[in-house]
Amino acid sequence: MPSLDRDWARPGPTRVQLRNDVYLAVMVTVVSVVSTEVWHSAYGASLGWRGVEAFLWFGLAGLALAGRRRFPLSTLVVESAVFIVIGERLQGLAGVFTIQMILFASIYAAWAWSRHARALVAVSAVVLVAMFGWLSWAFTQPGRFPRNEDVGMIDAFPALIIYAIAINIVYFFGAIAWGHAAWRSARQRAQIAEQAERERAQQAVERERAVQAERVRIARDLHDVVAHHVSGIGVQAAGAGRVLDVEPETAREALTTIERSSRQAVAQMHQLVGLLRTTDEAQADDRGPKPGLADIAGLASSDAVPVVEHRVVGEPFAVSDTVALSLYRVAQEAVANVRRHALARRAAVVVRYVDDGADGRRSAEVEVTDDGRGTDSNGKGSGGFGLTGIRERAAMHGGEAEIGPRPQGGFRVRVRIPVGSG
Repeated sequence: MPSLDRDWARPGPTRVQLRNDVYLAVMVTVVSVVSTEVWHSAYGASLGWRGVEAFLWFGLAGLALAGRRRFPLSTLVVESAVFIVIGERLQGLAGVFTIQMILFASIYAAWAWSRHARALVAVSAVVLVAMFGWLSWAFTQPGRFPRNEDVGMIDAFPALIIYAIAINIVYFFGAIAWGHAAWRSARQRAQIAEQAERERAQQAVERERAVQAERVRIARDLHDVVAHHVSGIGVQAAGAGRVLDVEPETAREALTTIERSSRQAVAQMHQLVGLLRTTDEAQADDRGPKPGLADIAGLASSDAVPVVEHRVVGEPFAVSDTVALSLYRVAQEAVANVRRHALARRAAVVVRYVDDGADGRRSAEVEVTDDGRGTDSNGKGSGGFGLTGIRERAAMHGGEAEIGPRPQGGFRVRVRIPVGSG
C-alpha cells in the first residue's frame, strides 16, 4: 500500500470532466458489448440467461464508469461486484479484456479522486479481501481450473496458483499505486497554483505599498516645493511693501525675485504633476533633471531677512540622484521653516562630504542652523508634514536625523545619509 499522506481533499470534477466521463462510459459500454460478442463467437462461451445476460452485465460495467470521478468509491464497489458476478455466472467470459480494464480503471479512479481517506482505505480493503477470497475459494472448486500434467520443476497446480496470485497482486496494487500517484500529482498542481495565487496577492500588496510610498514621497515633494517658494515669496513681498515708496529700486528687485521664485515653483509643480500622470517609464525619464546637492547653493540669500549662508565642507564625491534629491529637499524644507517660523536674522546651510572611517565608507550630510527662537515648529505652521517628512527621508535611505533646538540658541536640522564606499 502507498503512503496514506492524504491530508488534502481534492476538489470535485468540473462539468467538462463529468460530461467527458459520460461520453467515455458510453464508448466503453459499446466496446464492452461488442467484445463480449466477439469472445462468444471465437470461443463459444455461454452468454448466460436467454443469451443476453452477458450483454447486460458487461453493459452495466461500462455505464457505471460514468460515476468514476463523482462517486469513485461507489463505482469501485459496483464494478467489483459485477466482476465477481461475471466470474461466477459467466466463467467463460471472465477473461474478456474489457471487464479487466474496467475494474482496473475503477480502482485507479477511486485512489485518484476519492475525497475521504478513511472510507477509501476501508472500501479498498473490502474489495481486496473479496477478490482474493473469491480467487482462493475458486481454487478449491473441483474442475474450476484445468489440472495439467507436471512438466517443470514446480507442480502444475501450485504453479497455477502462484501465477494467478502474483498477476492479481500486480493488477490490484498497480492500479492503487497509479491512482494514488495521480492524486499526489493533482495535490502538487493545486499547491503550485495556491502558491502562485499567494505570490500574486503579495505582489499586489507590494504594488499597493509602493504606490502609497510614492504618494507620500510626492506629497512631501509638493509640500517642500510649495513651502519653500511661497515662504520666500511672502518674505520678498513683505519687504517690497515696506520699501515700495522710499526705495522703489529695492522693491523692483524683490518683485523680480518673487517672479523668479514663482516660475521655479510652477516648473517643479509641473514635474511633480507629470510624475502623477506618467505610467510609462520611458516618459518618466523625460521629466528633466532633479535638484541635487549643487542646487542647495540656490537656497542661500543675502538680500532678505534672514540672511541664509551656504558652505561646502569636505571634498565633494559622487552621490546618487535619489540621495542628492532627498538632501536637497531636507535643506529646502529646513530653510523654509527658518523663514516662516524661526524669527531668525541669520541662518547657515552646510553641505558636508564625510569619510566615516578607514574602511572607506562615506556619507553626505546637510545641516541647517539659525539664530532664531529655537523651538520645534513642526506641528504649527508647517501643517505637520515638514519635520516629519525630513525624518522619513532620512529613514528611507538608512540615514540619521537630528532635529531640535541648539544649546546656544536657535534651531538645527541635520541629516546624514550613507552613500557607500569610495
